[in-house]
Amino acid sequence: MLTNYPYGVSSFGMPVVGGITTTGAIHFVHPTLGSDANDGLSTDTPFATIQQGITASRDAKDDYVILMPSSTDYDVTATTTVDKNRIHIICPSGIGWGGMPGNSARMHMNTAATDWFTITADNVEIAGIFFKADATSTTGSPIVFSGTRWCGNIHDNFFGLYAAAASTGNYGIVGTGACNHMAIHNNYFTVYSPALNTGNNNLVAAFIGFTSGSSTRNIIRDNVLVTGVNSTIAAGILEAGTGTMVIGNYLHESVLNGGNDAGVFTLGISTGTDAQVANNIISIAAASAANAVSGGTADQSYLLNYEGHSGGTLAT
Repeated sequence: MLTNYPYGVSSFGMPVVGGITTTGAIHFVHPTLGSDANDGLSTDTPFATIQQGITASRDAKDDYVILMPSSTDYDVTATTTVDKNRIHIICPSGIGWGGMPGNSARMHMNTAATDWFTITADNVEIAGIFFKADATSTTGSPIVFSGTRWCGNIHDNFFGLYAAAASTGNYGIVGTGACNHMAIHNNYFTVYSPALNTGNNNLVAAFIGFTSGSSTRNIIRDNVLVTGVNSTIAAGILEAGTGTMVIGNYLHESVLNGGNDAGVFTLGISTGTDAQVANNIISIAAASAANAVSGGTADQSYLLNYEGHSGGTLAT
């Protein structure tokens, strides 16, 4: 018999999370109802912190850390380290909204110059989270893949960045080592607090950045990337590796009038060799339309990408 629990979790011997059967354990987290002294094994005894949910999980056992919906932010003041292989950190009620997780679980960074998640393991899934930045989280990246990593699955998240100054260390998702077989899909990226940035051109290095030429076969698809006003995004998608597929993403400059009030992409999509870049819509001001795409392999990488501000020309 299937037993239904709150927040998209069911069980008939093996737990079912969001329609997916798992043989792993499930730990629940809630920012106000929880305590790290609890066992985290039910919605009545959740942990208070995401880090404790990860600590309690086993390595390579397909365990889940479930973020319960809350009207109170999941406030974090230090980097949360994900060091368990084959772990899932999700808010089920935030999945399926195409990067708009409905404020179900807001992870709010309260410390400047601090990354939110550092991933030191493989086969990690993070989904359904609203990454919320404000004036306290001036630099730092929500998700950092550390070292050589495999098979990350990052989807259905909202990345609200805050760039308080011209910093090239700000990313939405970043991996500087060899990141391989990553799936980055159905997320929404933007600079979240533009009213706090008036008069500044605030740099974000890239919304999605895999900067090592040793990365292989990543898939980046169906993401929405919007600059936010008073911001300069050096690259919407920066993928230096080989064999990448960048498909069906939408890049949009929120303001196109130039100057400090503008939100602009310096470069839309940049890829390494043997990339396949297809069916992306890249909305870049006419003056910089030539910078819609870069890299790849000549006569091979770019197909049916649309850039509307230069008369609807294809970026090929």
